[in-house]
Amino acid sequence: MKIALMGNPNVGKSTVFNVLTGSNQQVGNWAGKTVERKSGIIHRANEEIELIDLPGTYSLTAYSQEEIVTREYILREKPDVVMAMVDASNIERNLYLVLQILELAPRVVIGLNMMDLAKTAGITIHSNKLALALNVPVVEITAAKGQGIEEFLAEAIRVGKLKKDPIADDVPYPEELENRIQAMERLLSDTIWATKYPLRWLAIKRLEQDPEIGQTWKSIPQTNQRNRSTDPCCDPGDPVKYELQESVSLPGEALLQAYEAEGWNKDHFEMAVADAKYKYISKILPEFRVNENPVKRTWTDKLDEWILSPFWGYPIMVIILSLVFWFSFVASAPLGGAVSEAMAWAADVIVVFMQWGQMPEVIQSLVRDGIFAGVGAVLAFVPQIAIFFAFFSLMQDSGYLARAAFLGDRFMQLMGLHGKSFFSLVSGFGCNVPGIMATRTLEDPKDRLITMLINPLIPCVPRLGVMSAVVAAFFPGSRGAFIMVSLLLLSMLLVMFSALFLRRVVRQKERSAFVMELPLYHVPTIRNVLLPTWQKTYSFLKRAWTFILVASIVVWVLSSYPQGVPMNETWAGKMGGWLAFIGQPLGFDWRIMVAIVFGFTAKETTLSTLGILYGVAADASQSIAQAMTGAMTPLGAYTFLVVYMLYIPCLASVVTTYKESRSLGWTSFGVAYNLILSFIIGWLIFHGGQLFGFQ
Repeated sequence: MKIALMGNPNVGKSTVFNVLTGSNQQVGNWAGKTVERKSGIIHRANEEIELIDLPGTYSLTAYSQEEIVTREYILREKPDVVMAMVDASNIERNLYLVLQILELAPRVVIGLNMMDLAKTAGITIHSNKLALALNVPVVEITAAKGQGIEEFLAEAIRVGKLKKDPIADDVPYPEELENRIQAMERLLSDTIWATKYPLRWLAIKRLEQDPEIGQTWKSIPQTNQRNRSTDPCCDPGDPVKYELQESVSLPGEALLQAYEAEGWNKDHFEMAVADAKYKYISKILPEFRVNENPVKRTWTDKLDEWILSPFWGYPIMVIILSLVFWFSFVASAPLGGAVSEAMAWAADVIVVFMQWGQMPEVIQSLVRDGIFAGVGAVLAFVPQIAIFFAFFSLMQDSGYLARAAFLGDRFMQLMGLHGKSFFSLVSGFGCNVPGIMATRTLEDPKDRLITMLINPLIPCVPRLGVMSAVVAAFFPGSRGAFIMVSLLLLSMLLVMFSALFLRRVVRQKERSAFVMELPLYHVPTIRNVLLPTWQKTYSFLKRAWTFILVASIVVWVLSSYPQGVPMNETWAGKMGGWLAFIGQPLGFDWRIMVAIVFGFTAKETTLSTLGILYGVAADASQSIAQAMTGAMTPLGAYTFLVVYMLYIPCLASVVTTYKESRSLGWTSFGVAYNLILSFIIGWLIFHGGQLFGFQ
């Protein structure tokens, strides 16, 4: 059995999905789309059920990838039943999507969530009367407390096993609009699509000249010899190749032209249909909703007076983000140190056993100086990453992150960006990969592309960890805090400059409006915080045992062979010699250049590479940074920090940018831009510092 989980954003859909599927989840992308695809397997009563968490959306038009993906899944995959989540505290807007779902899927069960919040707001919903009004089963749930979720699933399974599809009432449209819909239905009734899609829905979409439906109609089989004058359509499911035939007239084209002559264009039809649906909702609303007076002020109203205040909102946001970064980078330091010590102890134990087994010295060196020195230095960042993502999930699940994006919209507008870009940039502090993927919330493709390209300028947790170690070695005490703040400010300034620059490079016809729903505040569930945290941390750990492990072994080989020669005469030393002419103007020695090159595989490998090249054990990243003090001056160290913070994003970020943008050209441009920008800024800082007498 296939069950689709649908609903508006922020209605508790993720909570229900996580409770039902637990760890049996698969996360990926929909084929040909950059929209996240979540599915999970559930076992109930000896039956296997696939639960698909469809993207949150407000409607089923064709204006965003989320809407297209959700609609296409219902149309083409035809799930056995749809579980439609509805926010009881905002039921009027939520029912608009439900009416659209009922046009496509005959088997629907409504999960009425947030009943407690509705009651607090002075709203009473009679679920049994709602079920009668729509002729659809309704189950009351409180997702945040785990109440009613199993009953919701059980009802969905029952409906999915019905022998006949329930018949839902059609939305009554005004007579003039209804006559036009029926006329289009008659024209389409003989086409092959009428056997595949609901005819009434198909007629409405044809009147609205839906662009996705239009493209499907224009696809004509290359080898098909149908008479186009009588049968201008084809079966999109036929196993034949298609080509776009712009000259082919779509079904009902003449009728649409006649309607346009009467003033009924595509926008007119779309607005008329939407208006009719909302009027129908307003008509049936009194049957099941009771507004009690006086309406109580909710906790959301009280908190938003402060959090969204133009005076207090920004200081509160700074305090919250500062706490997040403090816990991520300062409070987690003892945990990172414990991981480093544990890795050093494990390396010693393994080497002792290897010596007892009389294994060759070269193998012992590989394990101690290659694998453990490389991977061990990187695993020390795991506590930082886990804590950051835990706080990020906490802010998202509580409803605060949407408020932060709202407050950040003013700064985003100064940069020529959309307010939702704030999500991407904040995510980038944890890891640029989810930061780039977070651009999916942006509807405009140009806003998405620009935000993608500037995201790698945000220093991620691994980069911040390496930077912190270097800062502590070269700038001890209070100077270190000043240096770190200056680096972050420089990053922000360059993000703003780059956004304004790219706004001119990436052409855009018109800006999209900033529209974002502010969900009600609620206490985050442990599952909704820990599950995303584990998924993101596990993704990082997989990288540590793939990219970083391989890179550490490669660096060890390059720095160990030929054996018996000084380090600068090894293969790594020769590579550094070839790159020396690039690093000399910036005060970098060959070790720094080799580390920068290997940092492309993953930013964490910079520290492990330096540990191997400087011959420092894996027991403390601090000692690696201290070993650098003999290789460069404080000015050179600051230049290194700037270049390291800004230069080429890691391989995973580059691959993610390509997958999200689907453009090799823009991906290459982003890599080249970061590389050139980092070395220009580094050169200016190094030579500017020398000009003013800094060393």
